[in-house]
Amino acid sequence: KKRRTIKMKKWNGYEATQVIGEKRKLPAGAYVCKIIDANEEVYGWGNVVVIHFDIAEGPYKNFYLEQYEKQKGDKKWKGTYRLTCPKDDGSEKDERIKKNFKTFMHHIEKSNTGYKWDWNEHNLRAKLFGGILGEKEYEIEGNTGFFTTLRYTTDTESVKTALIPKPILLKRDTLATTTKAPEINWGDDALPF
Repeated sequence: KKRRTIKMKKWNGYEATQVIGEKRKLPAGAYVCKIIDANEEVYGWGNVVVIHFDIAEGPYKNFYLEQYEKQKGDKKWKGTYRLTCPKDDGSEKDERIKKNFKTFMHHIEKSNTGYKWDWNEHNLRAKLFGGILGEKEYEIEGNTGFFTTLRYTTDTESVKTALIPKPILLKRDTLATTTKAPEINWGDDALPF
């Protein structure tokens, strides 16, 4: 046999390819996201637009769809963003909520040429936005780990230069145990959110 003297050709998607027996985890990062659906939900304390989204491009495209399809039993869509609706009560808190709401809609308008927010959340379906996802530590039954969640939004152009946020860590005095719990990767299926 003849021995090759050049390096092997690296194939596309090597880094993102899932290892057998391991769950694929979405790393913290900046992604172009696509809204799957959006619905306003009404609660006693106020209203929220629940937005289900997925990764729209790159090696993690359709990440949340793949996760959803692998779930057994009571399936839960993991790519969710909850946008609180203002109460229009003039409070300082409500002003912050208004700014957050308008900022999100600005990112949607800037990312989708010709789209103008029309106060119908169902028309957000299939719209793109930039999602900045970061890690957040959790504790379940004394065990800790990290999950990746949407931390803030931007437009699809700015996502290319967005800074990735540092992980949000639990306050150590809030853990169920006084000794350091072993870190366990529960995978997103086991998380309650």
